[in-house]
Amino acid sequence: MSLISVIVPVYKVEKYLDRCIDSIVNQTFKDIEIILIDDGSPDNCSKMCDEWGERDSRIVVIHQENQGLSAARNSGIRIAKGDYFTFVDSDDWISPTMISDLYEIINKHDADISICNFIRTDRKMNKEDSEDSKELVYSQEEFMKLIMRINGNRCIHYAWGKLYKRKVIDFDEHYPVGMLNEDVEGMFKAVIQSQKIVETNKIGYYYFNNTESISRTKFGINFLSLHEVWNRILSLAESRAPQYYDYVKYNYIRSDFTILMDYILYGDEQTDIKYNDEKEIILKRLKNNIWILFKSPMKMNRKIMLIFIAYFFNPFKMIVRVINNKRKY
Repeated sequence: MSLISVIVPVYKVEKYLDRCIDSIVNQTFKDIEIILIDDGSPDNCSKMCDEWGERDSRIVVIHQENQGLSAARNSGIRIAKGDYFTFVDSDDWISPTMISDLYEIINKHDADISICNFIRTDRKMNKEDSEDSKELVYSQEEFMKLIMRINGNRCIHYAWGKLYKRKVIDFDEHYPVGMLNEDVEGMFKAVIQSQKIVETNKIGYYYFNNTESISRTKFGINFLSLHEVWNRILSLAESRAPQYYDYVKYNYIRSDFTILMDYILYGDEQTDIKYNDEKEIILKRLKNNIWILFKSPMKMNRKIMLIFIAYFFNPFKMIVRVINNKRKY
């Protein structure tokens, strides 16, 4: 039986940490090492990690100064001994059979990455998975089209809910440090080192809608880093996977559209003032590239939204925020 490394970055989640770790230690697949990376958490998480380490010999605890999610994952990767890796965010949890299910299908299809289905939830209990299990197998290029949103808009680049063979992980720095959307680069690196990817519709991962999560805070400098993330991937494609350069270039240009949409959705009057100069630069760049995006595989409803953002930004922003505020109340 192979060893599987479960890497869990931990930061300011003391309300949810026990639920997460409990779901991992009680997996039906027992040959696991659980690496808890305390990323300088200011709450009780450090003590909780140590207590879990004393209770289960499979748990390894790392304490480090706060460096962010990517640095924490990278720290776990560097010491991991497993033949396979999986990542769990510390405010989420997994089904009792997630690891065994992913291990079974990755070997059944001789794949390099296996993926399970997930649920976004704010509930404490798992929703039962009553669907019949189905599996899809992708070639490298087929899956690359998915994560590059060629003729679609599915979000599947997240690090969690997957099992990776050790060989597809970059041990130098798999995830870029200090950026939001770090999963995009990590997924690209893994896929270009994979030949086959398999996906099951069986639910294995429970993504907790945590309003305190970094990805749900109001618009800030991390959101602006998306353009730089795609610029990094563009360089990677040029040197390591030139066959995907055009796909990446499309996403690099499209990132301005995404940033401006996030500006509208997660911003407020304060951030509008603070990041107005950056917004104007991005808006100008988007207008310069708008014809490229119109000829791209972007879905038509997105192209319509693109027009509103590029040429009617302020009224569109006002309408979207009014609608969102009404939904909150």
